[in-house]
Amino acid sequence: MKIAVPALLVLLVASACGGERGASEVPQWALRETLRIGEGDEGPTSFSWVKGIEEGADGRIYIYEHSTQDIRIFDRTGAHVRTIGRKGRGPGELANAEGIVFAADGTLWVRDAGNSRFTLFDDDGNYRDSWTMQYCWSQGTWAPLVKPEGIVDYDCVPGVSRAYRIVGYRTDKSGVDSIAMYAECGDPALNESATWITRSERSTSYRQIPYAPRVVRSFDATGATWCAPNTGRYELLRIGVGGDTVRVALDFPPLPVTAAERDSVIQTIESRGPTGLDFSRIPANKPAILRMTVDDQNRLWVRRDKAEGGILFDIIRPDGTHEATVSLDGVRTTTRSPFVVRGDVVLLVVVDEDDVPQVGRFVIDRGT
Repeated sequence: MKIAVPALLVLLVASACGGERGASEVPQWALRETLRIGEGDEGPTSFSWVKGIEEGADGRIYIYEHSTQDIRIFDRTGAHVRTIGRKGRGPGELANAEGIVFAADGTLWVRDAGNSRFTLFDDDGNYRDSWTMQYCWSQGTWAPLVKPEGIVDYDCVPGVSRAYRIVGYRTDKSGVDSIAMYAECGDPALNESATWITRSERSTSYRQIPYAPRVVRSFDATGATWCAPNTGRYELLRIGVGGDTVRVALDFPPLPVTAAERDSVIQTIESRGPTGLDFSRIPANKPAILRMTVDDQNRLWVRRDKAEGGILFDIIRPDGTHEATVSLDGVRTTTRSPFVVRGDVVLLVVVDEDDVPQVGRFVIDRGT
């Protein structure tokens, strides 16, 4: 889909020499770890599939573990306080929850796709209420945004239309508002070139090619869509509800896919037997943008990898200004795990040397 971009509403940001911006141009911040939760083979600190993380107003950490369908609560030192929820269909029980978030009034909302409802707990973890909801799709990991009057999400309006759009769930449970359609971008032909398509007489299978660029999208609290087209370059479009569009382009050297990385993904793909896939289609370079997340200040966090290892996040304001670049070193984290920014606090899932998930709490260190 091609998007007409009004000329007066375009902001182009480009680095000076095709390399990393210096501290004199963009502030260089870092994430400093203050707490790590997750150890042992059993008990409340043992995790296998974390799909939700939140921090309460009192500093307690809430971790939703998908395998057991429960939420573990830890105090600000990391000590386990209590566990709420469990597998089931009754009040306060969960079937296929996809994430958690605190509403503005301090109520903990759980999106439970398996039970077709939101389940609500108070700030002490006590079951409070539920709200029946017919979701149109499974989100995998739920990552909504919070406004004073509601929760902004991506789904459909129940009973009105099954078209996917940005919606607002009113926290008083009085209804669901349609905010905007989710804007599209990118070239559909490039989607096909980034996919192995295997056809037989009975079926057609699709498998994403590792490191092939794909459209990356997010949305902000106003209903605007942030979109990185599937070119593999560092390009961003912020498409407002009325069609106003801001463009951001930063120029960074491409990061090559190393021989070890290429061999590793091929080994993983063929671990269950030969596939006949054309591995020569794996790109030589990685996509510039790996993930995008909007924080509670309506700023976009754009994840990319460092050439020397580690992770960088570019913080982009709604007007396209590159506010800062934040460095995260010494930990590994996937692009699909929960990533939550609340003020100067960042909560994310990290994996240890055995690929066991743990939850880390970090704070933004702006230096001097």
